[in-house]
Amino acid sequence: MTSDLKYWYLHEHKLFRNLSFSEIDALCILKRFKKSKKNEIIDLPFSDKERIYFLKQGTIKLVKIDNEGEEILLDILQKGDLFGDLNFEKSTKNEEFFKVVSDEAIICTFYREKLEEIINKKPDFAFNYIKFIGFNFKKIQNGYRNILFKDAKTRLLLLLNTIIEKEDVQSSSFVLPNYLTQNDIAQLICTTRQTIISLFKDLEKEGVLSYTQKGIIIPDVQKIKNFVQNVK
Repeated sequence: MTSDLKYWYLHEHKLFRNLSFSEIDALCILKRFKKSKKNEIIDLPFSDKERIYFLKQGTIKLVKIDNEGEEILLDILQKGDLFGDLNFEKSTKNEEFFKVVSDEAIICTFYREKLEEIINKKPDFAFNYIKFIGFNFKKIQNGYRNILFKDAKTRLLLLLNTIIEKEDVQSSSFVLPNYLTQNDIAQLICTTRQTIISLFKDLEKEGVLSYTQKGIIIPDVQKIKNFVQNVK
């Protein structure tokens, strides 16, 4: 992959728009800027230097193995997400890993210390980075609030709306590919698979969605957006 193409990939992300070619080139580790195929486990190699990862294209799952050896879905990461050591604290080794669920994923990795250097040199980039991290913490806080104060139906529709927004859906309808199982969705919104099955049946009767082997078919995206706008 050429340096020009690498630069275009990162520069397209709003966080990196104010960086020069040379600054982005200094961030990236070319050999780790690669394409990963569906079902591939993304290896986060051990290194004395901590790394940050940028998902340019595709969708990946953040998964943890529990004590019984079962996979627990922790989060879905989509195009434009950063993951890894984002808060500049010492990382700890755990049983979490990333799995590609779209047909293809394109990932760039860079050393955290390189990012720190640019943050120290460019106040405008530092400000954008703080906003970016703050937004992600807010998402986490909202997730906890939703679990505590919202019913399962509301949490499900909020999740679907978040995915729609991240996919930047412009059409009136949308099909969410079948990379999310009913059990995955249940784990993401902290409920049971049986509850998800019941909710899908209810929402299908209401004309909000239908769940098929192809994926979750949403015939009218605006219905979900309107519901979310009315959530207090």
